[in-house]
Amino acid sequence: MSKVITLDTTKYSKDGPFRDPVVRCDSCQRLLFREQVQKYGGCFCGSKRIRNVRSFTPEERELMIQKNVDPDFLALFEEIDENA
Repeated sequence: MSKVITLDTTKYSKDGPFRDPVVRCDSCQRLLFREQVQKYGGCFCGSKRIRNVRSFTPEERELMIQKNVDPDFLALFEEIDENA
């Protein structure tokens, strides 16, 4: 039995305001949380270039869960049942 997820597709839309709670450093590929970017103005490596997260490792997912990242954001990366 597959679970059904209903998402507010405007919450993390590329056409709306940028609200992603997690981004990735374009230079060192480190996962950065919004608070870190706001506080330090970029990554710990010194880069100010960041990009949207497109994928992450299981370890990064666990870190995001520990940091209480919005479940709606994490749900965007879950597998979907194409037969449903």
